[in-house]
Amino acid sequence: MDYSKYTMSFKDLGIVLLKSAAVTLVIAYLFYDSIIPLIIFPLIFIYIFRQYKVEAVIKQKQKLTEEFMNALKILSANLLAGYSVENAWREAEGEMHMMYGENSLMLAEIRDMNRKIKLNQTFEQVLSEFADRTEVEDIVNFADIFSFAKRSGGSFVDIIESTTYRMWTKYDTSRQIEVSVSAKRLEQKTMNYIPIVLLAFLKIASYDYMSALYRNFTGIIFMTVCLGAYAMAIKLANRILRVDIGISK
Repeated sequence: MDYSKYTMSFKDLGIVLLKSAAVTLVIAYLFYDSIIPLIIFPLIFIYIFRQYKVEAVIKQKQKLTEEFMNALKILSANLLAGYSVENAWREAEGEMHMMYGENSLMLAEIRDMNRKIKLNQTFEQVLSEFADRTEVEDIVNFADIFSFAKRSGGSFVDIIESTTYRMWTKYDTSRQIEVSVSAKRLEQKTMNYIPIVLLAFLKIASYDYMSALYRNFTGIIFMTVCLGAYAMAIKLANRILRVDIGISK
């Protein structure tokens, strides 16, 4: 599985379709009072589709990273119990199934890695291949460190424990940041809707007052500038409140 890509389900496509239709209708009705802007629906659909996939990839990698950290904890405990690396990883499969069930991303990867190990591939080989596919910084770093320790005869348990501790510390820090900005993000989402609500109220309550902005060249230019400024403000706010936990290489 390539974790830099996300396969859209019918549910995802439905969500994107509804969002695109809503945005297109709002633009056509409130900003131009015309059905002509409906022709931009494909462009809006493509933009929202791409943004949805980007967000889905980020969530997918975050989920994989959390499961990988728990897999390392299990691997470390199995090594302390006297298992070899390969056997410890094999035992981790059952424990990850108990912890996450069949919907686990990491469980599928562990099963695939164990299958390759049975076909005489080394653990560091399959781990390196997995890390390259994820493009998750911490997983890639762990694979590199583990491969180096294998060649130099380092302590696997110490390496795994120190790596797991560092990853969990980074993860907890990112969660704390996420909590601290969640209130601001809610405020930002509320502010995003206020201009639309005000514009809708003015159009419904005082259409004669707003009619000067529609069906004339000056009004179209003015509303287009307002729409562009509104879109840029939303994009800038999203960028400011984005929490980057460095999941990509």
